Amino acid sequence: MKLLIVDDEENIVAFFSALARGHGQVDIDTAGSGEEALTRVLRKNYDLITLDIHMPGASGLEVIAMLRNMNPHAIIALISGYLPDDLSPEVANCADVLLPKPVSVATFNQLIDGADRIRQTMDQIRQLGTATATLR
Repeated sequence: MKLLIVDDEENIVAFFSALARGHGQVDIDTAGSGEEALTRVLRKNYDLITLDIHMPGASGLEVIAMLRNMNPHAIIALISGYLPDDLSPEVANCADVLLPKPVSVATFNQLIDGADRIRQTMDQIRQLGTATATLR
């Protein structure tokens, strides 16, 4: 599974990266800003993107719609200590889940497991076309 962790706090990035590695994930990229996240998504499609809201430069709220459009099949989790009560419908519709910080290890592991199951299911569905073509 391809994972992108976006947060301007290095200790949060290190914590989520360590949790993901401990959960068997090895294809982990990180970004410290919304702009850096956009650059990463231009180069690679991700299965799971964790996105902080408050960051210097472009915030998670400012880039989430672009990330969703560029990587439509990714699970996007807004993870922040500052989840606003008045999220616009456009932003809320781009996020798959909103998680307040601190995120427990169990919750983060559930997020990784769920995203990985979705990725595996999508891979199986995509292989149906290959199997059907060989039967003809």
